[in-house]
This record gives sequence, C-alpha cells and structure tokens, in this order.
Amino acid sequence: MITSNFLEIMALYNKWQNESLFKICDELSDDRLRLNREMFFDSIFKTLNHIINVDETIHSFIYTKTLPKFDPNFIPYPEYSKLKSARFEFDEKLVKESQGCSQAWLDEIFEFWSERLNRNRRVSRAFYYVQMFNHQTHHRSQITSELHKMGIDYGNTDLPYNPYYEF
Repeated sequence: MITSNFLEIMALYNKWQNESLFKICDELSDDRLRLNREMFFDSIFKTLNHIINVDETIHSFIYTKTLPKFDPNFIPYPEYSKLKSARFEFDEKLVKESQGCSQAWLDEIFEFWSERLNRNRRVSRAFYYVQMFNHQTHHRSQITSELHKMGIDYGNTDLPYNPYYEF
C-alpha cells in the first residue's frame, strides 16, 4: 500500500533531485543542453521536457481519470527558463498534494480500457504517482549519465541524504 507519507517522501526526493539537476544545467550553455547526444530523446533539454510532459499528463489523469492526448516527443517548454520554472512549480505542487491527501483518495481505483494492453485496467491513484516518480528517476539517470560523460559529478542521489526530509 502506498501511503501519503510515502508520497511525501517521494515528492520531497523528486524536488531535491530536480533542483540538483537544474543547478547543474544552469551552468551549461544552451548549445550543450540542446546537443544531440544520441540519448533516447536526443538531448538533455528534450529529455527534461519529456519528463515534465509525462508528469503533467499523469497528473491530469490522476485528477480527471481521463488520459489526455499524449505525444512523448512534445516540447511543452521550448525556453529553458520556462522549463525550469514549470519544473519547480510542479514539484512544489506535488509536495503540497502529498501533505494534504487522504489514504482513501490515494487508494481510489481507476478503471479504464488500455489500448496499448488491449484490456481493462483497474489500478489505484497511488499507482500513478509511483509511475510518475519512477519515470522521472529513469530519465534523470539518462541525463546524469551524460553529465558523467561530460566530466560533471551530479552528486548524491540516496534518499537518506535528502535535505528536505526529516527522518
């Protein structure tokens, strides 16, 4: 069972990791951010946009129970400064949500037809929060791998070192 406490831990972790990542990206030129590095989404910039595109899509689904039209290659924020602002605003929203949601709300079951799986799905709202955080971690690791190749140390990613969470 995913609890609101778990959701808060992950929202705070997500906030920390995104702030760390953008702090490093702030030091890179626009050319370096947009350089095709042969990543799954070509560049660091496109990967950052993909992450928030998926986050906003999943978040919409969590609240509306309707999947919006989705294009994984869509660039919702073509300017880096707007991307960074949107990322930080979204992360703050997730933290606030995590601190105010009930277990019953997280446990609510969504039932819908999955075109991709060609079958009916029954999953909890909490499941989609986990998917969102897992997806972010997956793509952040692609970016941090590229930073490593560039000789840039990303730093710590271990949950117990999150400065935003009191254990």
